[in-house]
Amino acid sequence: MRFLRISIIFLIATLIMSAAANPFNSSSLLELEGYTVEEITIEFRRLAPFVSYEGEYQILDSIAARKAGIPDIIIALAQQVIAYQNHMRAISKAQNIDDITQIDIPLNEYPLLAEFEAMLMNYKPKEGEDLLAPSTHPCGTYAHPVPNYSPPRFNLGWYENAHLTLLNWGFHRTAGYACGGDPFVPCDRDYTRGRGYWGPYGYCSAPRFRDQGTRDSANHNIWIQYGEPNPEIFSYWWPYWDWGWYVRWWHRRY
Repeated sequence: MRFLRISIIFLIATLIMSAAANPFNSSSLLELEGYTVEEITIEFRRLAPFVSYEGEYQILDSIAARKAGIPDIIIALAQQVIAYQNHMRAISKAQNIDDITQIDIPLNEYPLLAEFEAMLMNYKPKEGEDLLAPSTHPCGTYAHPVPNYSPPRFNLGWYENAHLTLLNWGFHRTAGYACGGDPFVPCDRDYTRGRGYWGPYGYCSAPRFRDQGTRDSANHNIWIQYGEPNPEIFSYWWPYWDWGWYVRWWHRRY
């Protein structure tokens, strides 16, 4: 049994290195193993007890997770998610910023994660699923994103001083490289207001979602986009261990 386990781990490592060497390889290890987005989402929830922190960085107890029956391929994927999130954290600390929408870490360093993102970009949730299925969460998951669309941007009209009006409404200047991700919203006119969110799977508490405000260059007209996962992820407590990667994916998708 020990030899078989070592052989499986070696096979996974070999395939991961092969994928890294050939990013155009049409064979997806996750698909070859037969995993769907729903199944990966459920397995990630099962991994929660085995993810902890050393200081500000995450670690995964892969030995305990394997003993609990978590498949090796899921453990390998989770290790890359955690490495990616720790990488984002390191960049955040080095540049004194909170958000992740403008961080561009090449996924060729994380081949399994690149496979997972490709699955997610093409994924459409199944219709008529139980709202309390294991792949749901009030804040959203890969299998059931919240919201599953890009919220519209509303023009609220003319104000004498748009900047002060936004501040009075509870907005703050969007932190660091969170700003400027949208060509419509340059950094000096980008504002964030943390909030909770009632979605189809329940309530996600503040400030895990946000409203994004902006103003025109003349400091009069205001636009607001209501209700999206808050990309200033290092300024609040995550609802689950892989939230950083989920928010990064959500903003790339929507």
